[in-house]
Amino acid sequence: MGNVWIAIIGLGGSLIFCLLLQAYIIRDQGRKLAEIRVPMNSLSSTLNAMCAGAVGVDRRLSGLEKQGRDLVHRQDSMESQKQSDRPYGEAIQLVHRGATTDRLVAELGLSHSEAELVVMLHGLKQAS
Repeated sequence: MGNVWIAIIGLGGSLIFCLLLQAYIIRDQGRKLAEIRVPMNSLSSTLNAMCAGAVGVDRRLSGLEKQGRDLVHRQDSMESQKQSDRPYGEAIQLVHRGATTDRLVAELGLSHSEAELVVMLHGLKQAS
């Protein structure tokens, strides 16, 4: 019976030793976790700031893209207007060189009333 008590005491001691070892390991892991939380919180703050910055950059980029599309549209509009104004510029030059209404209609495809108007406006300037 003495051996049984020695075995029980030995087992109890081993159990207490294992529990103390586990408590030490848990406390050590808690300390390591606390050390890791500080840089992790810093990284989290940095990531949040970068995301907020990315949202700002995205808004700015969207605005610039819209502005670019608007400028392309304006340029296209101005170029088409220049192309439609081109016959009048040529008509004015021809009138300055003495062209008649019939010549403007034939060469530039202007209507008769448009050609008359160009001759009246720019032909008079030359005569004055």
